[in-house]
Amino acid sequence: MENEILEQLKNELTDYGKSMGEVGRLRLIGIVSRVLGLFLLIFTLVLCVLALFSFGAVAAIDAMSACMPVWAAALIIGCVYIVLIIIAIAFYKPLFIHPFIKLLSKEIQTEEELALKTMEAEHQAELQSVRMECHVENATRELNFYMNLFSRVWNLITGKIRK
Repeated sequence: MENEILEQLKNELTDYGKSMGEVGRLRLIGIVSRVLGLFLLIFTLVLCVLALFSFGAVAAIDAMSACMPVWAAALIIGCVYIVLIIIAIAFYKPLFIHPFIKLLSKEIQTEEELALKTMEAEHQAELQSVRMECHVENATRELNFYMNLFSRVWNLITGKIRK
């Protein structure tokens, strides 16, 4: 009887630990993907801005020096970089965040799926916690019952011996 209760309690603790580990893993994936995605977005924007300034400077020098068609080409390249910056800002989640989520977790593709999986894992952890609490309460109640029964029998025996 005790071995079954201890084994069941051990299994419940193991399941609870696994559930909490899954919650932690999914939260970590969310945090790391956001941080790395934001870092890559900022890095890309900085590189594009530097390239834009360099091409703008080349275009301005060419325009002022000789008014040749070379500056027009440099301005067109500068406009292409502006378009790239706009695209990077507009689509930063699919370009930067979702690839890291896919990289860190093979079955999750998007941030929404990650949020759903995290809620599911939290729910499983709560269920495991409630189950463990119920088992502990049952074991405590059973122990109290046997202790009360033993103390009453003991008081009955010692009471008869004293008389």
